Amino acid sequence: MPVKKALLETSISRNDDNSFNGTRKLIRPHLPAIERRRDPLHTEDPLTHATITEPHAAPESSHAEAFYFQKQMQQQTEMTVILEDGEQLNGVIQWYDKCVLKLRLGRGRVMIYKSGIKYLYKASEAHPSGTVMK
Repeated sequence: MPVKKALLETSISRNDDNSFNGTRKLIRPHLPAIERRRDPLHTEDPLTHATITEPHAAPESSHAEAFYFQKQMQQQTEMTVILEDGEQLNGVIQWYDKCVLKLRLGRGRVMIYKSGIKYLYKASEAHPSGTVMK
């Protein structure tokens, strides 16, 4: 009988040793965004301002803009960009993202916020100022 008791005790101690394998679960409370801010004087979190969408903003699901820019970049099409203040820039689109367009103007490069662009078109499609569209 003492052998069975010894085997029983060793099996119990092995089970106890295997019950904790050394990994611990990290538990973090889910706090609202207001409580996560460290500085109470700032009302806007600088890391989340880009993710806030306006209710009247159009959804970005058509990907038409990305397709158009990719095509113009691959063909290195000379583009004319008219800014909100009326300034006109002629160059080739080198790069773009959600908010910015990068143009190569001769030997120089210019980054333009898309919000500052009034409209743009291919320079080859420019109409003389005397014509009227029908």
